[in-house]
Amino acid sequence: MYHILVVDDEKLLVKGVKFNLEHEGYQVDTAYDGEAALELAKNNQYDLIILDLMMPKMDGLEVCMTIRAFSSV
Repeated sequence: MYHILVVDDEKLLVKGVKFNLEHEGYQVDTAYDGEAALELAKNNQYDLIILDLMMPKMDGLEVCMTIRAFSSV
C-alpha cells in the first residue's frame, strides 16, 4: 500500500483529497502547514508528498528543499 502525505492550509481541500485517495486504497496522512509537514516527513516513510506552495510558517518550496536533503521522495 502506498503512503501519501497531503499538505495544504485549506482544510476542506485536504479533506476532499484525503477522502478520494483513501477511497482508492491509499494510506494518507495530512498536514496544514509547512512545519507539520516537515515533522511528518522526518518521522514517516512516504511514497508521494502532495505539497502546496503557499502555506503558513514554511512555504512549500522551503519544505520541499528541506525534505529533499534527507529523502528521495
